[in-house]
Amino acid sequence: MKTAIITLAKLLITGLFFFYIFNMIDFNQFADTIRGVRPGLIAAALAAIWLGHLVCVLRWRILMRLLMQTPGFLRLCGIYCIGMFFNLTFPTLIGGDVVKIYYAGKQSRSYAESFASIFLDRDIGMFVMMAIACCAALFHPVSVPGIPVTLILWSVFILFLIGNIALFTPGFHRLLLAALRKHKLEKIAAKIDNVSRAFRTIGGHPAAILQSLGISAINQLFLCMTAWIVALCLGVNVSPAYFLIFVPLITLISMIPISLNGMGLREYSFMALFGGIGVAGEYCIAMGLLHSLMVIMSSLPGGVVYIFFRGKADSARMIEIGSGA
Repeated sequence: MKTAIITLAKLLITGLFFFYIFNMIDFNQFADTIRGVRPGLIAAALAAIWLGHLVCVLRWRILMRLLMQTPGFLRLCGIYCIGMFFNLTFPTLIGGDVVKIYYAGKQSRSYAESFASIFLDRDIGMFVMMAIACCAALFHPVSVPGIPVTLILWSVFILFLIGNIALFTPGFHRLLLAALRKHKLEKIAAKIDNVSRAFRTIGGHPAAILQSLGISAINQLFLCMTAWIVALCLGVNVSPAYFLIFVPLITLISMIPISLNGMGLREYSFMALFGGIGVAGEYCIAMGLLHSLMVIMSSLPGGVVYIFFRGKADSARMIEIGSGA
């Protein structure tokens, strides 16, 4: 019941976002914009986003191998696809990361290590994404009326670094655990402690960290390339440097859990940022919608893969893992 209420609330907010942004443009002009899409470039955008997914699987596998028995690359690709499907297309009580934790750790019952590998995989990806965006903003300053882009990027990056210091620096880590336990948050403290131990383990393998950072940079470039190709599909000619800055910011904004899979919020972000550098509103919204479509289409194979993975007891066990049991 709670999940249904949350989903309905997100659906309502998504609808309000679309109502707002479509009232700001000429719908006939928007329809003409969509009709002018180049199908060949759509295929190129899908290829770019899938190449990004594949390098993410490779990064996850590098980290996982240092912590636990690791499934083969093809099986790990299948698990990754299922996680995307649950996160982006099939919202349920069971999140995509919980699905990945369960299936990756199912064979060896290494669920704690599986959780740690996924957390660190996301953490490294986020670090590189923010670093690229901040560096791009320094070398290619962006001026968007009413939106302090560089300030927002650097503020979020600094907060992210502070959070990581609290998690992984021994002194800060002990203080954080003590504070959580003082407030009876034992499950959260245990998970943080497990991630910190995993980080120390991986810290003894600097080559793996460097590989993960390099792979994350490649993945981020593929994500920015996808959005740039989507713009080209619509005949929008904008410097690729803007995508290095705007795509990470749009990704961060769309992660705010107030709409369905970031839809509506993502399109509004495209309009606010790219509109601020002179791109017409109809094109901005079309870019956002096509980008959302690319993300959803890339996750659909996970639904097919899930049919071959699922077992009778899987859902119940995944709910247990998701609740911290």
